[in-house]
Amino acid sequence: MKKMILTALAFVLVSVATMAQDNGGSRQRMNPTEMYTRMADRLAKQMKLDDAKAEAFKVLYLDYQTARHNAENPKGEKAAEEEVDFKKMTDAQATELIQKQFATQEAQLSVDKAYLPKFLEILTPVQAAQIYVRRAGMQQGFRGGQQGGGRPGGMGRPGGFGGGPRGGDGNTSF
Repeated sequence: MKKMILTALAFVLVSVATMAQDNGGSRQRMNPTEMYTRMADRLAKQMKLDDAKAEAFKVLYLDYQTARHNAENPKGEKAAEEEVDFKKMTDAQATELIQKQFATQEAQLSVDKAYLPKFLEILTPVQAAQIYVRRAGMQQGFRGGQQGGGRPGGMGRPGGFGGGPRGGDGNTSF
């Protein structure tokens, strides 16, 4: 379960990194809808979908990513970009942080499972796997020698689990 969540997360993160490079490397933040729309366009082209399937896929993909985002931020709040200082953290705070991370992963996995049958109405299983499963080449960009764990802007792993300015030594491996 954890591996599947990390796989899906890696796919999204690598796609975001690729989009940042396509935008001339600008640091300007895209709104989530624009980002998900671009990702859907790119995936539809990679999967060589015909026009009708591509349009249905893009609408569903935008809805899917929005649901995943809402699962991460159930109250509609912006994700906290706070730094986590593991050296000053108490055991209780660490336990709470871990539990929040697990809850987020479980909520997103629930969304992933709910949307798979919907994707399979439009896509083949091989095409659907491109949404949910990280390809071998993406693993390099996510964990490879890139600063900040391969995430755009040098950000660490979600929840402040190492690999960037939000805390940790970046050597955490899952």
